[in-house]
Amino acid sequence: MTRLSHVVIVTYMSKIHVACSHCKGSGKREVTGVYADTLLLLRRRKDEVTGADLATVCGCKATAANNRLAALEHLGLAVSRRYGRKRLYRATK
Repeated sequence: MTRLSHVVIVTYMSKIHVACSHCKGSGKREVTGVYADTLLLLRRRKDEVTGADLATVCGCKATAANNRLAALEHLGLAVSRRYGRKRLYRATK
């Protein structure tokens, strides 16, 4: 096993597996802070929501809300679709 600054590389019978320092290879990472709050607000909404809509509810700027939603989508906790110039988000099941 080799340890770099933020990545753990484990070698099993000539196969190299890279495990991040957050999940240690489990593939699961805890969502905390503003991201957990954003996910909770998103799950409470029955319809799709834009970043600007969510920003008015949580009291942050639209840019911050859009960045949080994009991060949740990257983690697989939200999905989005384009509707004209808007991007509509909803929580995954």
